[in-house]
Parts: sequence; C-alpha cells; structure tokens
Amino acid sequence: MKERLQFLLIYYGFWVIFFLVARVIFLGYHIEDTKLLTLQTIWGIFWNGIRMDFSMAGYLSVIPFLLVSLSNFIKKSRLENWIFSYTFLMVLIANLIIVIDLQVFNTWGYHLDATPLRYLKTPREAWASVSSSPLVQLFISFLILLVVASLIVYRIITKNIDNWNHIDNIPFIPIAIVCTLALFVPIRGSLGISPMNQSTVYFSTNNFANIAAVNPTWNFFSSLVNGSYDKVNPYTYLPKEELSNNIKELYENSNTTNSVIRNDIKKPNVLIIIWESFTRKVTSRTIGGTEVTPRFNELKKEGIYFSNMFASGDRTDKGIPAILSGYPAQPMASIITEPNKSSKLPVLSKDFENNSYSTDFYYGGEVEFANIKSYLYSADFQKIVSKQDFDSKYWNSKWGAHDDIVFKKYLNDHSTINQPFFSTILTLSSHEPFEIPTKNTFEGDDEESKFMNAMFYADQSLGNFIDSAKRQPWWSNTLIIIVADHGHRIPETDKKVDDFKIPMLWLGGALAKHGFEMEGIASQIDISATLLKQLGLDAYAYNWSKNIFDPKTKQWAFFSFNNGFGFIQPKQELIFDNIGKKMIQLNGSLNTHDIDLGKALMQRTFQDYLDK
Repeated sequence: MKERLQFLLIYYGFWVIFFLVARVIFLGYHIEDTKLLTLQTIWGIFWNGIRMDFSMAGYLSVIPFLLVSLSNFIKKSRLENWIFSYTFLMVLIANLIIVIDLQVFNTWGYHLDATPLRYLKTPREAWASVSSSPLVQLFISFLILLVVASLIVYRIITKNIDNWNHIDNIPFIPIAIVCTLALFVPIRGSLGISPMNQSTVYFSTNNFANIAAVNPTWNFFSSLVNGSYDKVNPYTYLPKEELSNNIKELYENSNTTNSVIRNDIKKPNVLIIIWESFTRKVTSRTIGGTEVTPRFNELKKEGIYFSNMFASGDRTDKGIPAILSGYPAQPMASIITEPNKSSKLPVLSKDFENNSYSTDFYYGGEVEFANIKSYLYSADFQKIVSKQDFDSKYWNSKWGAHDDIVFKKYLNDHSTINQPFFSTILTLSSHEPFEIPTKNTFEGDDEESKFMNAMFYADQSLGNFIDSAKRQPWWSNTLIIIVADHGHRIPETDKKVDDFKIPMLWLGGALAKHGFEMEGIASQIDISATLLKQLGLDAYAYNWSKNIFDPKTKQWAFFSFNNGFGFIQPKQELIFDNIGKKMIQLNGSLNTHDIDLGKALMQRTFQDYLDK
C-alpha cells in the first residue's frame, strides 16, 4: 500500500512542478516585463500562483488516482499503459496551451482563453494572425517540453508500478478513495465558500504580475467551461436605481448640434474608412527623421481632427459594430459572432438605405472571418466586395488584397455610381503579419519595425486614394470619415489607455469647416449618432451613441478588454480589472463616483448584450 500512496503523491507533485516550470518559462519569455518587477513581487507570483497550480494538478490527477484505487482489479501492464497514455495526452494539451499562451500574451496582453476558437471557422485568416509570431522557436520549445515531460512521466510510472505487489482491498481502496476525494481541496483552492478563480491569485497592483500568477492551462479550461454567460451578468456592481441614475447622468444632452456640413448639401455621400490597428501613437512617431504617417498628418490640416478618440474594444469584430451600430464592445464576448444578437442592432447602412442611399462594403479579405459576413448581410448592404472579387494575382497578402488594390477598385467602381451613396472600406495591410508589397521604409526585422513599415504603407495608400478621390465628381458632395477599428499595443508605453487611443479624421468637400481640432473625449460608439444628427436623420435607435457636436454632451469614453474596462473623462483615466475587482491604472484625481460611472457602463452594456 505504501508504494501506491507514494506514487499518488509523486504523480500529483509532477504536475505541480510542471506548472511551476511553465511559469518560469512565461517570465523568461516576457523578460522585459519581468525585469521591471521587484524580487518580492516575483516571489509573490510563485507564492500566490502555486494555489492555482495545485488546483490544476488536482483536476489532472483525478483519473490516475481513481485507476490506482482500482489497481488490484487491473492488469499491471494495462494500468501502466492507461496512466501513461492519459498523462501523455494531458501533457501534450497543456504544453500546447502553455506555448501558444506565450505569444498570445504578447499580442493581446492576457492569457489564452476560448476566444481564438471562434476564428477556427476561417483557418486561413486565423493563420495570418499568428504567422508573424516566432513559430520556429515556439515549436522547438513545445517539442522540448513535450519530450522532457514525457520521459519524466514514463520514468515515474515504470519505476513505481513495476514494483507493485497485490495487496488487500481493505484498507487500501477506502484510503485511496479518500486521497482522491481530498483532491477537491486544492481543486477548489480552499475549504471556504468561494471556489478557485483568477482573483484568488491576484495580489499586486502590477497587472503583469497578476497575469503571471494565473495558471494558463487552468485559465483556458475555465473559459471553456464558463464561457457561456446565459442570462447571468458577472459585472453586477450597483443597485438598480443607482445604476439608472449614473447612466442618465452620462447621457445628458441638449438635443441640438453644431453643424459641420455645408448647408447647400442635403444628402452628402458618406464614406467610412476603417483603418486596421490605427493607433494614435504612430501619428506622432518619427523614425530617422521620417514620419510614420506623413500623409495622414497632412490631411489633418484639411479636415476636422478628433485628437481624443478611443476605440471601444481591442479587435476588428468589436470595432465594426461599435462604428456602424454605435454598440459598445464586450469584454469576454463579441456580439458580431452571434448572429441572433447582432441582427437586432441598428446599423447605419439601413438608415441610409431608407433615405434613398446606395450602400456598399469593401474589404480585401474574407468577410466570413469572425462572422463579419452575417453582420453585413443583416445590415442590408446592397453590395459587399471581398477577397473573391479580386483577381488572385492581387492576393498578395495572407489576408487578401492589399489596401492600394482595394482603394483602386473602389475608385473604379464609383466612377459612375449614382449619388448619394453610403460606403465602408475596411483595410487590412496593417494587420499581423504586417506584410506589405513595397520596400521597407524603416530598417529592422523585429515586430515593431514591421508594424511601422505596414503603417507607413497603409498611410501612403490612403494618401494616394484621397488624392484620386479629390479628382472624382462626387468629392465635393462627400464626407469621408477615417477611423481605426481598434488601437494597438505597439509602440508600447506601459499605459493600457494608450493602446485604445485612436485617431479620427473627417474630410471631404461636404465639410463646411476645415483645419481644426476637436479635443473633446469621444468614442467609436459616438460616430453613429453624431453622423446621423449632422444629416438631420433620426438617431434614436443608437441609444449608446452620443452626439459629439452637441454642446451639452458629457465628455467620456468607455472601452472594454479581456475581463476589464477603461473609463476616460477630462483629466481622468482609470483601468479597472474585473477579476481582481480593483483599479490597475489611474491618472488624475478620481473619486468613488467616477469609478461607479465606469462600473455602471460595464454593468448596463453587458446586460444589454445578454438581453439581445
């Protein structure tokens, strides 16, 4: 009996050590972030994180513990094969999660969860998203971890089980079953009421340290199990009356607007250009004396530049409904991936079509990606141009046709189009893996250099398009809105707020005002109501959208990311972590009410998503 109980302890210990090693690898892979931590904080990562390692080790040990409990009734060779096969499979899966998670954190800033599974329906685009990662290094790391862990497991199993002799069922079976049931203590994390969750291991004001303490395998499987919220809102912070009062305060307005459209134009054409990953950080970036976005910076002088604009979310599938439907992004979900919900959203294309506009949507990639296609069809776009509409010789990107090709097709198609029209162009060249069809402007082969070169190319493509558009007969009657689908972590500033700050520019001959800057704080979700009000159209259905040009509109922006949110007001910025239930970044003087306003938006917007 002693040998069997000893094996159970060694087996459970293997998994604990396995996850401790994984945490060391995570900290080493992200060494630049790790170097900023104190030794006390690093110790805290392991001290707090080991509780979740114990939990995951408990889950993975249940089946072998049960098999050992019944070992008297199982042939020894068969028992060895069963336990090794099971453990090898679990090591394979855990290794895969751990290695993928290394790069996921680099890209998104949080651990791997079930989110990427939504994109497996379009594997080509999913591959394009990750192909810029150091795949060779990651694959080698995966193989090394798999081989080493498997050899250790094989050694543990053969060294121990081979020496077992038959023993009496009593008292061994009851004792082994008690040991198996005891696993539920580390699985739950304690004997208390609250089960194990991410907040259990959160301990620091440094969010990287908190994330490093979370076991990535536990986090992934937890998101799979708990990914469906049904009708339960996990972000319930405020009582009903206080919630309503806060939302009402945020949406105070005078129901008037300052017009920026020429009075002689009753139905201006509208073109919204959604620029992939266009972070405001690059507009002020100069490398070797060369601006990263020189054309955009020139165009700012010709239109209305919104310098305090914020994205609602962190991905394209969240940015599109934020812009076209005025709908806030969700932290752990994306409404566009759920057609039964997204079909209930108001969409600008429908409003313009109802006012005798022709409507179209242009994208050089696959519109099936992230279920964008279903959203576009429910939006009643009369014409949808995607990758298949371009000659294959122009498929010079892993995503599809590059920006300059898409812009040229748009110009050609609209050379004889009937006016008025409402158009949307979604760009793609500045998306990972940052491939461009031209020679690099900036030296370097690292990720940031590739990103800057892709931005420069995208900027040149846009500038050339605007030059050509000015020569079109429809230019004088057209409003062009240039805005990002979301921001980007590059270039890194250690301020999460900066990752969501994006530029927006209104251009075109339909503008009555030119060359000035709007410094007020606004969001992507405000575009819908603002645009409709400028054209004298009803914006009632866009209840989350504010009119930026209403002089009484309260200035604020709200954005969400993986289980967290940001709330921006004049001279006030806060980032709130929903797992640890605390602020992880703040700037300015904030009181409890300011925090409650952000919580109110998180609570009400997610409930609205659930109720769709």
